[in-house]
Parts: sequence; structure tokens; C-alpha cells
Amino acid sequence: MRIEVICTGDEVLTGKIVNTNFSYITQKLEDVGLAVQWETTVGDDRENLLLAFTLAGQRADAVIVNGGLGPTVDDLSQEIAAKAAGVELALNEGWLVTMEEFFRKRSRVMPPNNKKQAMLPTTAEVIDNPIGTACGFALDIGRARFFFTPGVPRELRRMLEEQIIPRLLAKSGLQAAIHLKRFHSYGLGESHVDQLLTGVEELAADGSVKLGFRAHYPQLETKLTVRGKDMDDVRRKLAPVETEVRKRMGNFIMAEDEQTLESVILAELTKRQGSLAIVETFTGGHIMARLAPIAGAEKLVRRGIVSRDLGEIYAGVGLDGGPPAGELTRETAEAVAQAARRRTGATHALAVLIDLDDGPDRIDFGGTICLAIATADGTESRRSRILGGREWVRLGASEMGLDCLRRQLQGLPVYERIDFEKT
Repeated sequence: MRIEVICTGDEVLTGKIVNTNFSYITQKLEDVGLAVQWETTVGDDRENLLLAFTLAGQRADAVIVNGGLGPTVDDLSQEIAAKAAGVELALNEGWLVTMEEFFRKRSRVMPPNNKKQAMLPTTAEVIDNPIGTACGFALDIGRARFFFTPGVPRELRRMLEEQIIPRLLAKSGLQAAIHLKRFHSYGLGESHVDQLLTGVEELAADGSVKLGFRAHYPQLETKLTVRGKDMDDVRRKLAPVETEVRKRMGNFIMAEDEQTLESVILAELTKRQGSLAIVETFTGGHIMARLAPIAGAEKLVRRGIVSRDLGEIYAGVGLDGGPPAGELTRETAEAVAQAARRRTGATHALAVLIDLDDGPDRIDFGGTICLAIATADGTESRRSRILGGREWVRLGASEMGLDCLRRQLQGLPVYERIDFEKT
């Protein structure tokens, strides 16, 4: 099935906002075995929108249009969709009631211009938006089925996953039983993992398992897309491949499917009735910010100490005398972690200390990371280098600190390098 994605809006066309919606759409379609052949970006211009819709209707089987469903004068998708399909716009009373209820529940009065969002082509199939006022809809233009979606990312994502992808799968005739298995890792590059997993797809002899990757520094997502007659068939085909992926990637797998590194850490702490103190330099509190929003974190995370100055860190954890002169060492990180644990009464303390290189922020800029994890049983530490610019160092150091904490909680080596030749 030939699929096109049309993204609308002057702000997208001119680069004033980054078009993350397109990448999300294509990734989700790829996960279920659907491929996008064309992508068109068009501004808020009636003539250009009509041309884009007409051309897509001639060459594609299905088209996803993102954006242009709002209440303002530059939101033109409904109007141009009706013109391209050769039908009239009409007020959809059902969606008008839905919008009015949306505002009523929030103790607000619906502005008059929102009524525009209930004006739909007369042949349109309504696609529900349970978390917003932009009504999704589908209709035929030319030879293609068009699906119109809101530009607000969270509204698009829910509509795409719950309603549009099932419709596309039914239209494509693909097997209905499709499952995506995901492994999240840190510490191995995409090309390295690709080599490690050579041949795993062949464990499913009928070609029903497809291996893929999505790198989003500092993590790598390894994906197995599995097709089958039903879910029992899918599970049977997936089992040997899944087992082999775990065997080959080993301790570098830090979470699976909907899990996150942060949720795994908090689950391990909960299991041990533990608690955590965090000390971080240069990260701007990034480690704490990743843990704090998760439900239950307030019961587990005792305190976060953040400063760019190591002397301030020493004072914050109650260490006398100030930090030692010279280069940053594992011993310094160990002393900070131990002191933080004593001062806060936490069962675990993580210290991530960073010594940045001097000079301009270039690709060869880097930093030395010394981290330590203190518990009642002792302290484990690690010293590493990260190159790639200041933001690269900040994100990498935060990930390394959290992953080492995950390893310590799971009884795995905190400092581990993989020897590819022995794998």
C-alpha cells in the first residue's frame, strides 16, 4: 500500500518549529509493517494545499494529513478537503456537542470561533479526538483514503495509534496480528548491535520477524516486528528470537517495551524498600528531573544536590576541608556519594561529577565523568570520558549515572565493556 504524509502549516514549512510529528508517524507505521513513500510539507495557502491534496489523491492509496484543524483563520484543512473531494462543508452537530461538553467539563465557555472545528465535509467519517477539540476525519479524494489529524502531538499520537493505524492495516490487507517487541539499551552503538544480532531474524524461518533500530542518544531502541495469524502464532515466532537477543545483548539491555530506565530503577528501589540521594554537577539536575515526575518517586528520592562548583557540593553533603586539588578522581566521587548517603539517610546515593574540558564547544569537546554509588555494603565507582560537545556530555553522563545505578541495583557489574570477539 502506497502511503503519503502531508504536513501543513507555515511554521513547519519555514522551520520555525521542528516537525517531530512526521518522524513519529513514519516510525509508528514502520513498526506495523507500513511504509511511507512520500512526504509533503505545505504552508497555510489554499492553492498549494489543494494542489498537494489533489496530487496525493492521484498517486497514493492512503494519505495522512497533519495539522490545519484548529479554530483560527489559517486552519484550512476541512475547507480544502471538501473542495478537493468535490463536496460541501456542513456543521456536524454531534461534534459540536462534543466540543461544548469538552469546555463545560473544564468550567469554560466555548469561544465562538471553535464552532469552525465542527464544520466537516459532508462525506467525512468522524475520527474521535478524546483529548482535544480538533475533530479528526477521513474521506476519499481521488483514489486515496485521506485521514486528517490534529497538529498537537499528544492528540495526533493517540488518534494515530488507536484509530488510524487499525484502519490502514485493514485497508492494506496485512495480517491483523502484529506485535512490536522493544529493547532499550545504553553503551553499544547501532552498528555494533546490528553486528551482534546478525542472523537473529532467520530464527523465524518464514520471515515473519523484522529487526530494526532507532537511535536516540544516549539510548538505542532495538525493535522486533512480528507478524502472525493470531497472537499465539506471534508469541511462538517471537520466543526464540527474543531469547537470542537477550543472550547476545546481555547486561546492556536496561529496559523493555514500555519500561524506561527510570521506571526500572524506581521499581528496584521499591522492591528493596530503598531510597535514593542524588548529587550531580554540570547536568543542571537532569538526573533528578528524569526520576521526579514518575509516580511514587516522592517516596523514594530523598534529596538532590546540584551545583557546578565542587566546593559547593562538598558543603552540601557535609564534607569538611573542600575538594582535593588536581584532576577529578573516582575517590572524590566515592567520598561525595558516601557523605550524601550519611547526610540524607538514604539506602543508596548516586554521585555524578563531571570535569569539562577547556575550550570551545566543538565535536571534539568532552568531559571526564567520575561517578559513584554508595550503599551500606560499600561503594562502587567508575571513571569515563565522553566526547561530542557540552550537551552530548550532559546527556551521556546522566544516562551513564542512571544505568550504573540500575546495574548496581540488579547485581550487575557497574563497569562493563563488551568484547565483541567473544560474543
